[in-house]
Amino acid sequence: MKKLYILFVAAICIIGFSCNKETANTQKDVMKSLLVNKNWFLDYSITASTNSTNPLVKSYVGQATYFVTYLKDGTTKDSDGLTGKYTIEIINNQSQIHVQLITINGNPFEVIYDIISVGDTKLVLSKVVNSGTPTQLFFTNK
Repeated sequence: MKKLYILFVAAICIIGFSCNKETANTQKDVMKSLLVNKNWFLDYSITASTNSTNPLVKSYVGQATYFVTYLKDGTTKDSDGLTGKYTIEIINNQSQIHVQLITINGNPFEVIYDIISVGDTKLVLSKVVNSGTPTQLFFTNK
């Protein structure tokens, strides 16, 4: 009976240790692998509006001309000439991209994007500018 008990405890331990639990680092690594070394072209953006007849404003400004690239070394660049460093963070169970940018004039600023979804060819980010309404940005990798 004692051998059966030891075998039972060993089986429970093996099952417990073999379960694959996703950690924040694993989630960040997966997202980074989907983001890096691709030109993400902005297809359109959607911003909530205070206009009750048209609550969402869809914009195609910059479509097919604006892109951003997240490089494997943690740097980023875009078609407007902005460069900087980025990190992928998980804050309150929300995946985010924190970007520390330098303008062409050398001025630093930070942008934080919530990652809504990311895949091989589609990327959806959300950002809030000046505590206003969020803007969702829809990108494709062409």
